[in-house]
Amino acid sequence: MNFHWSMAILPALMLCWVAVRLAQRRLGARQRITAARVRSGYVPFEIPSVREDPDDSPETVPETPGRHRHDRLAVDEQPRIQIRYLDVTGKMKDRSIQVEHLDVKKRSILTRADAMNEARVIPLEVIREARNVETGRRFDIELWVKAVQVARHRRASLRNDFDESQFI
Repeated sequence: MNFHWSMAILPALMLCWVAVRLAQRRLGARQRITAARVRSGYVPFEIPSVREDPDDSPETVPETPGRHRHDRLAVDEQPRIQIRYLDVTGKMKDRSIQVEHLDVKKRSILTRADAMNEARVIPLEVIREARNVETGRRFDIELWVKAVQVARHRRASLRNDFDESQFI
């Protein structure tokens, strides 16, 4: 009798394994596509962003579906975020922070915490979860770092492309 049950369970387990692998592949493909789009300059909605108006300074983007045509989204390099991270003692901490500076080379964030208003350096590898304070949406911190790198690279290339000698 036990043999008949095992014959029915084995194909069901194999079917579940195939379904999980297929779901993992789809999720991985979706993540790779999003990462490639970020590398090309696209700013996903879940990443903290600002609206750049050609005439005005950037302002924080509220949770609105409609945007003006002349507005352009840019990644917010100094967002207000809620993070969950491991502190030096190994305990999980929740904190709302204002990012002062992202150091891409050292892979760390210089921040001011709300409670004590003291400067802190938080390594990116200890951050387990990040949420946008404005929208409450969870976002991938690595994707945000990549978007900041792309934005900085584009600004640097725009500054270098502008040659003043052609106007003299």
